[in-house]
Amino acid sequence: MEPTILTREETHVIGITFTANVTEDLGKKLSATTTEALRARKSEIHNQVGKGEYLIQLYPDKDDFDAAIDPFTTLIGVEVSSLTDIPEGMVSHTIPAGTFAQVTHKGPETNLGETYGFLYGSWLCESGYEYARFDFEYWDERYKPEQEDNEIDIYVPLFK
Repeated sequence: MEPTILTREETHVIGITFTANVTEDLGKKLSATTTEALRARKSEIHNQVGKGEYLIQLYPDKDDFDAAIDPFTTLIGVEVSSLTDIPEGMVSHTIPAGTFAQVTHKGPETNLGETYGFLYGSWLCESGYEYARFDFEYWDERYKPEQEDNEIDIYVPLFK
């Protein structure tokens, strides 16, 4: 599994957010319930682009950050062409344009930690790149969380 290095344009997202560490997220099923809440309210979001969903993870500026222990912000939302008219209880976020490592996780979502471990462990350390304290997943029709044919595109912003 070798990441593809690519350039992405700025992307605007509107969605629902929560703050927790990975342990809390998994234990309380925060991502799952937030995804359900977003899907129930998707019709309130105007100017949607495409049918996919984004899971954006914003990490604190902390040298010894550990996602299993340290809380971070997660936003689950949809791409929009304009950040006007944000529904009540939702937030907006802009993914900046830039260079990204992209890898597609294949297999059950419960194995996603292995893909992140590869990206942030061996690959990033050996790549010569630094990362920008956030990453995101893109879920489209291939997203089938606990099925063997599940696919999730993961993007990690990079800089030298």
